[in-house]
Amino acid sequence: MFLKALYNPKEGQKISPSAAFTFKKEQIIDLASECQSIVANQPMVIKGMKPPIKIFGNIHGDYVDLMRFFDIWKGPNESVDIQSFDYVFLGNYVDRGAFSLEVICLLMALKLKYPKQIVLLRGNHEDRAVNRHLGFGKECATRLGEDINDPNSVFARINTLFDYLPLAAIIEDKTIKHSVMCVHAGIGSSISKLEDIERINRPLSISLGDVTNATQQMVIDLLWSDPTATEDAMGIVANTTRDPQKQNNIMMYGPD
Repeated sequence: MFLKALYNPKEGQKISPSAAFTFKKEQIIDLASECQSIVANQPMVIKGMKPPIKIFGNIHGDYVDLMRFFDIWKGPNESVDIQSFDYVFLGNYVDRGAFSLEVICLLMALKLKYPKQIVLLRGNHEDRAVNRHLGFGKECATRLGEDINDPNSVFARINTLFDYLPLAAIIEDKTIKHSVMCVHAGIGSSISKLEDIERINRPLSISLGDVTNATQQMVIDLLWSDPTATEDAMGIVANTTRDPQKQNNIMMYGPD
């Protein structure tokens, strides 16, 4: 039902800025519950993926761009595409754009239909403290007419799903004899081996202002790190842009 309405690579690019979101609250909550049942039973680090793979960065509620991508490079479908390509999405599905509901519901439906071929990693906007204020909360309130403070709201239910999303995926490329590590942001100051990430438990909540242990620091590193501004800046350095209060828990990493 969701795919029939939302998977429209050509027509979806023409969506009206005032388009209504016609799905019922119960339908969206059921979709999120089914999607959570899948991701909660998959590991925190998705391993064994092999190229060719299509990798998508921040979508941020831009349904039009997502449809444009699927139109140009072909989206996941039951023809040759899904038999030949896996998909990795690197997080930040909601906020900023006007169509977070379309984006996240389409991705949840795709995950449900192709649970092994579609990987949805967590980004720093898959966090109720962030997306409450940067677009998704307002969109749920205005387009669904709901109280986002209600624990039974669509907003609350989708954010609970976010608490179960994996943090990393590994692509094993035998042609270049090494693996590619996919995460939303970077490796920060505390990541030394994959086993560190694998031991992180879910459901996982995030708190930028309250990093009190090594696990919390790893999560912040994976979701909030940035590369250094130039390739000459080596090592791990403080990220004063994201951390103006100088709490020293958000870092930048150099090319080394």
